[in-house]
Amino acid sequence: MYARMIYWPSYLYNWTMIRRLKWWRWYDEIDEHVFVGAVPSRQMAEDLAASGIAAVINTCQEYEGPLDIYEEHGIEQLYLPTIDFTPPSVEDIDEGVRFIEKYVAAGKDVYVHCKAGRARSATIVLCWLMKTKGMTPEQAQVFMKEKRRQVLSSIYLRPVVQTYYRGLHPPAKS
Repeated sequence: MYARMIYWPSYLYNWTMIRRLKWWRWYDEIDEHVFVGAVPSRQMAEDLAASGIAAVINTCQEYEGPLDIYEEHGIEQLYLPTIDFTPPSVEDIDEGVRFIEKYVAAGKDVYVHCKAGRARSATIVLCWLMKTKGMTPEQAQVFMKEKRRQVLSSIYLRPVVQTYYRGLHPPAKS
């Protein structure tokens, strides 16, 4: 309930940081085929389609996205509704990483978003970097911050990220 109540005030804050003050950007390229950003407007969804985005991961529990535009352009959306200010579950992270892998393997572009492109979406992409690029959580965090400066600096410390990383590197059996 709290997340829904503050959606529009915090959206306005993000919009101000991006459009008015130009301190942040709406989205950033993390990899040749992977982009992280803020919730797309209807016009931005059209622009994403025109730029070749083939798939979207939406982590906004508070907004399902412009589904009619995605359908019109053949964009597949993976909807992983996550309450704002909370990280996605390990299961949702795993599903999101597999989704990204599928499209990247086909040479297609994926847009991963939450409301601001700072935490929920960045968590999934950070885990994708750990899995596909062999990065540690710390290395993935530094890499993400270099690409998208507004990403929260503490994502790599989230328990779900640490759990996901341990799952990629289980301890050796003696």
